[in-house]
Amino acid sequence: MVRTDTMHVIHARAAGLDVHKMQITATVRVAHPGTEAEVLTRQFSALPSGLAALVDWLRAHAVSAAVMEGTGIYWEAPWQALEHAGIEALLVHAQHVKQLRGRKTDIADSVWLARICQFGLCAPSLVPPAQFRTLRKVSRMRRQVVRERARTRNRIHQVLDAAGVRVGGILSDLFGANGTRILEGLVAGEPRDAILAQLSHHVRPRTEELCDALSARLDEPSRFVLHDLLHAFHHATERLADYDAVLGEGLSECEDQLALLMTIPGIDRASARAILIELGPDIGVFASRRHCAAWAGLCPGNNESAGKRRSGRTRRGNTTLREVLIECAHGAARTHHCQFRGYHKALTVRRGFKRATVATAHKMLPTGHPGVNLHR
Repeated sequence: MVRTDTMHVIHARAAGLDVHKMQITATVRVAHPGTEAEVLTRQFSALPSGLAALVDWLRAHAVSAAVMEGTGIYWEAPWQALEHAGIEALLVHAQHVKQLRGRKTDIADSVWLARICQFGLCAPSLVPPAQFRTLRKVSRMRRQVVRERARTRNRIHQVLDAAGVRVGGILSDLFGANGTRILEGLVAGEPRDAILAQLSHHVRPRTEELCDALSARLDEPSRFVLHDLLHAFHHATERLADYDAVLGEGLSECEDQLALLMTIPGIDRASARAILIELGPDIGVFASRRHCAAWAGLCPGNNESAGKRRSGRTRRGNTTLREVLIECAHGAARTHHCQFRGYHKALTVRRGFKRATVATAHKMLPTGHPGVNLHR
């Protein structure tokens, strides 16, 4: 006699949602003792009216939980609608619930999602509270503005270097106080002596080199481009200040957690905010530090066959958190009298610079640092 594995019903009335930009295919699966489960499927609009109709339909069937795939950003609006309605919403990784080839349709996907929801076969993804989900958008957009400003800085250097005005190789910071005076003077077409007269005493030892560099003149098209780039740089700086103000207000109640994070070498206030927003206010949702590292994409993947380990490349986790921690690892590796500096240096000799940086970022995870606890 062949005995099959028994699956226990976790949710007697479960739903699966196949979410797209303009439509949602929903399936409700109702379990009945001793008989086949009842399966109902309907399609709804992804607009607010359709979401309201979806919630009413799920309530009418007394659905207790609904599963949807975490692809793109289209899941956020249905998630909020279910959250406000008091229906447990589960977000799952699309690769973990992938359908078989040849059976890929919207209806089949929703039926399959409802089935795995009913039997508890899905491992839900971490979804932070609504406040932190909103701050995530601000924090991630701030990182985009930082990248835009960095690209603008590089283009300003290119314009000057192409014209032979190599002041970027003389000043330690072209965008400091003296560098800004030089850039504004070049845009205004001021003579060399007038520009040099505006500089502070900090650059007097390099006055001769600056005089030689400023002897090259910018033509009108280059001055126009430099003016436009300089305006974009200042605008990006103002935008960063606005983003920091919004983030500071949103995290006003988390100053203790931010202060603890900033005690880790390599982590400044901006990085601490990004880490806290990505991890959420309570890291107790992770079973262990290893689970947190895997979620951040800082753990090697498992790829073993016939007793042989193949490529163990890190998996795709939270890419934003991974980038922030790797940036902090670069800073910590250059910090003197720091445990991470010695760790990174020793590992670089054996495994290479990039692997050492990822390992240092793994070691810097707040859950693994002594004395740092993000629990409220």
